[in-house]
Amino acid sequence: MNNRYSTYLLPQQERQGYWRNIINKAYFPLELDFRGKVEFHGHLSQWNMGCLNISRMESSATCFKRVKQQIDESEAYFLITIPAQEQVHFSQADRSVVCNPGSFILERSDLPYEFSYSKNNALWVVKVPVSLLQTRIRQPEKFLYMEFDKNKGIGNVFFNFLRTMVQQAPYTNEATHKILSSQLIDLLAYSMESDDRVLMSNEAGLRSIHLSNIELFVRENIQNPDLSPDMIALSCNISTRYLHKLFKDSDQTVSQWIKELRLQSALNDIRAATGQTTLAEISYRWGFNDQAHFCRLFKSRFGCTPKDMRSI
Repeated sequence: MNNRYSTYLLPQQERQGYWRNIINKAYFPLELDFRGKVEFHGHLSQWNMGCLNISRMESSATCFKRVKQQIDESEAYFLITIPAQEQVHFSQADRSVVCNPGSFILERSDLPYEFSYSKNNALWVVKVPVSLLQTRIRQPEKFLYMEFDKNKGIGNVFFNFLRTMVQQAPYTNEATHKILSSQLIDLLAYSMESDDRVLMSNEAGLRSIHLSNIELFVRENIQNPDLSPDMIALSCNISTRYLHKLFKDSDQTVSQWIKELRLQSALNDIRAATGQTTLAEISYRWGFNDQAHFCRLFKSRFGCTPKDMRSI
């Protein structure tokens, strides 16, 4: 589905109020401060592709603020922002980053932030549920406040794939959108994980290599109900004791991480699936061989049963 909004046909005195409503509808509640002294203009194109929301926005200089009172922690998102004309400034949690045209940044919606550009700008924005990105990257927060290159390597493949998805949206169906969205998230993850700063960071070393191998094996075998720490350790050529030690500094054990990955993946499927896919099929797909046990875990994690979630 493609929606388009524009201020061009509105009287100047109505444009800012109209634009505030459009931005809040397209993303989430934000405060807008219009910086330019000339007449304001704004144009937004928006595509819903599977679990992703993709938009291209053009507007006069603006500052967007996300304040604590506007945040609903039950709906957390990552934003991938790709400026096309002018640099953008982003600050959050005493951290800041400047993103230039030719680059992209990752932002979180569930913490207060400020985002601005001082000249007319055009930018792509991809809105991704936090749970969806976490099923692909174990700790996506480590990529916040970093500027990534979209002009070469996997970053360029990611950006070109994004534009192709949008161009072909009228000729593809919902099932295809779901597949393409998953592939886009994979490309995003590869582009960030292959960045030299990430590969050469203090975490790189042997520990980081083991964690990468573990994450790859788990994601490739997450649908196997027999997946266990012993199986992971054996396949990654490490001891089970060392496997548990690698996860000691994180907020989850390896078993908790696998369970969370499965539940989040099932949640994403329930939200995106049509009525033709049964809840039993979804539970078995993600390694739960006991549907009653799956329903108990799901309700404990998300506060409602899978059936109730499907009806929301």
